Amino acid sequence: MVPVLTQCGKNVIDHIDPDPMLFSAAASHSTKSIITTTNYPLDEPFVVEAVHYPEAGAEGTVHMSRQVVQYSFENVLWKTAEDYFWPTEGTIHFYAGSPVIPAVKFSSDNGVVADWAIDSVEDTQTDLCFAEVSEKCETHSVLVPIVFSHALSQICFKAKTLKHYSYSRQEGDLIQANIINVVLDSVKIGGIVSRGTFTQKPKGWTLDPSQTAEYMVYKNQEGLELGCDRYDNPILVKLNDMLLLPQTLRDGAYIQEWHHINVRSSITDKTTGQIIYDKTIALPHTYTLPLRQYCREWEMDVKYTFRIAVGMDPTEITTALTDWTETKEIIIGDE
Repeated sequence: MVPVLTQCGKNVIDHIDPDPMLFSAAASHSTKSIITTTNYPLDEPFVVEAVHYPEAGAEGTVHMSRQVVQYSFENVLWKTAEDYFWPTEGTIHFYAGSPVIPAVKFSSDNGVVADWAIDSVEDTQTDLCFAEVSEKCETHSVLVPIVFSHALSQICFKAKTLKHYSYSRQEGDLIQANIINVVLDSVKIGGIVSRGTFTQKPKGWTLDPSQTAEYMVYKNQEGLELGCDRYDNPILVKLNDMLLLPQTLRDGAYIQEWHHINVRSSITDKTTGQIIYDKTIALPHTYTLPLRQYCREWEMDVKYTFRIAVGMDPTEITTALTDWTETKEIIIGDE
């Protein structure tokens, strides 16, 4: 019997053992900011749309319309809730998008299309991924390989003290000690374009420059004490990772940090051990710096790390450009 293909393409092929469509999922890099491997997370479903082309140059028909693909721990594979079967001839082109939310749509001309808004810090933790692959119906893979790429930029923030400030000195029988602690209170960025539309084909973003947002990167009521190792080298501390829209940073984009310095000064009589002076003061500092001074553009599927060094002296920032998993690093300005 000749197979009959309907618009949905499921449960319609008269074979004794028809092969249902099954999937594998991976990523060109890690798929979430907190994941450091190329394994797609098993608890994160994705959506697939498939278009069947019966022959070269022929008009395509939708074979699978926005179906959720979920990992089956029982079967140890990725599959749709209902089985979809392979036509005997032609090619099927698959588009895949993640996460499974209404904002991730499909277009026959553009593949994955997403109207994306990052209005809050919570929104910066959601990744937007896309993939596409073609498979020949007669010689298709056992598992359709879905390899996701990132539509967003990953922006990472780290902090350290500029240097080791504490010291002591002795004059005659008196010992003067200054114990200086550098404490980071908060970091925020602003003037960042927060809304746009992504299209898979042609791959790119259309941004809405009138929509900008301010994000609190880090805030700690107690403060984060920035220290040094035993060789007095500043220790770099991770603050936060954010997933933001790829964009050319505008003149109004900024990074603002607050920190304070606790200085405890004391004078001790060495001969008697008596403390004759002891006072602690807190010195507040804040700096607002233009982001364009350290990085002009955030590209899709690339990670940027802003290293913020604070202390008694003016704040310093360096930016490192890496791939998603930081296997290769370039300090921007030193290429």
